Amino acid sequence: MEFQFYLPVRVVAGPQAVRRCGPRFAALGKKCLIVTGRHAAAACGALGDVTEALRENGVSWELFDEVGENPLLSDCVRAAALCRACGASFVVGIGGGSPMDAAKAIALLAANPQITGDDLYTAAGRHPALPIALVGTTSGTGSEVSAAAVLTDSTGRKKSVKGDDLYAAFAAADAKYTFTLSRAATISTGLDALCHAMEGYLSPKCDPISAGFAELCLPDLWNNLLALWQGEALTEARHRALYGASIQAGFVLNTVGTSFPHPLGYVLTERFGVPHGRACAAFAASLLDLALERGEERAERFLQVIGAERQLFVRVMDSLAGCGDLRLSEEEIASLRTRLTKVKNYANVPGGFDEDQALALLRRLFGTQTRIYLVRHCESTGNSDHIFQGRVDCGVSENGQKQLDLLSVRLRNVKLDAMVSSPLSRAVRTAEAVNRFHHLPVETCADLIEIDGGGYDGLHWEDLPARFPEQNENWYHHPARFEAPDGETMKQVYDRVWRGLLHVVETHRGQTVCVVSHGCALRNLLCRLLYGTIDRLGDTPWCENTGVTIVDFAADNTARIRLLDDASHLTPETASLPKQPWWGA
Repeated sequence: MEFQFYLPVRVVAGPQAVRRCGPRFAALGKKCLIVTGRHAAAACGALGDVTEALRENGVSWELFDEVGENPLLSDCVRAAALCRACGASFVVGIGGGSPMDAAKAIALLAANPQITGDDLYTAAGRHPALPIALVGTTSGTGSEVSAAAVLTDSTGRKKSVKGDDLYAAFAAADAKYTFTLSRAATISTGLDALCHAMEGYLSPKCDPISAGFAELCLPDLWNNLLALWQGEALTEARHRALYGASIQAGFVLNTVGTSFPHPLGYVLTERFGVPHGRACAAFAASLLDLALERGEERAERFLQVIGAERQLFVRVMDSLAGCGDLRLSEEEIASLRTRLTKVKNYANVPGGFDEDQALALLRRLFGTQTRIYLVRHCESTGNSDHIFQGRVDCGVSENGQKQLDLLSVRLRNVKLDAMVSSPLSRAVRTAEAVNRFHHLPVETCADLIEIDGGGYDGLHWEDLPARFPEQNENWYHHPARFEAPDGETMKQVYDRVWRGLLHVVETHRGQTVCVVSHGCALRNLLCRLLYGTIDRLGDTPWCENTGVTIVDFAADNTARIRLLDDASHLTPETASLPKQPWWGA
């Protein structure tokens, strides 16, 4: 196999990395321009450590601390003028991807006063950039070790400039600077790093060295993001693991580049202001599915490396991305054709990709379709009393009322066109809570009702195995054979709730509808959507009380799950599933 691997950046990692780089700063010159954001570099201690190291080694500096979340080319032009005016001989970038990318562009512009504005992207015969030193303070960018800078141009679009002269002379990597990052920022930057590694790993251009780095960092990135998604604490150990893995992912990014999640992610960032990492993650599942469909060998290997099934990966990425509520009009999507023509990243897609496929993907994920918000009813007295409810019309528990309050706020800003509920009161009450801010008529659909449990209804879950051993065995292990005593078969539920949902879709074509149903009913719906066969019901997760699933239906009723059982509006104290172990026994 023929390949090239080039990575000239010296990475100095570990405690006191900046102090240990003091002589390296001095070797670059007597004065520098420090480029950073307005607050974060100072708050985490990185700015103080850098200035102290510069002072100890006889280097003076000027400070440019006006870099925003998405660095503007215009700001880089201003900073380059300052760099020249103060006589700086090198540039130090401190922060996440934005300040570090800005530092690269400023170093290039400072060395090339003849380049102005958007000419940066096309300038030929340019002089090499000033030397660059980088200090990363987030766990996701990869900019420390890459030769590219992503900037927002005069039209508001994100574009990259590349060149070997944009490699840093060295990067100081001390994970302590990430300890002050918020949970949200840690997740977003971690998603960016995961996408760097994943997109490179699935690329047909991935070389053995890059694949090795990807396999090294992917487990740390995935396992820590999974833990954060599950609500576990954000510890210093997690910060350290994510920080180290993000640099390794940067090695993959630098050599292989990214795939279509990144340029399509820019669309979400530009249109909706979605943080970069989350925006890329919104397309990660689509990339994996495409690679699996096309038989890419490393697609299955990817799932083995992270130790997760496809369904869990999709669920976690869609949930952490949090882009399921976003919508693009057909006019907006059509206008993107020129924007998405001949994107270089398409070369990193197994089997190829083009603007037509990009537009089709945006249309499928965010276009005008029939969007269904599937909501499981709130915790009922039957749930809290540990009984098999079925058709028993239980009321709302005290905790269930708290869930309703949180759910109503969760969905208050979603533009709903219709509200449909199972006729049972626990579902209707949930629909009415969602409706507090929407004032829609609540329609009922009998096909969305819970399973008719017959002799099961009203009994405690713990009593069922002894009283109905054969049915209990089928419930958990052979769902297609389950039949409630004097009630429904599971296959009847499987077919009935699907018929009910399709009726809602046909009745409200092109609209956004909230549909409230029940645990077993929704599980059967999700089983059909995820696997297409009732035989996989045991592999289908139970929904949390008031959990939200978003499903988009195209004109031909092709469905895609956009968000699976999102219960992020609940607190650990109000969540129900951890208190209901019998469901999945």
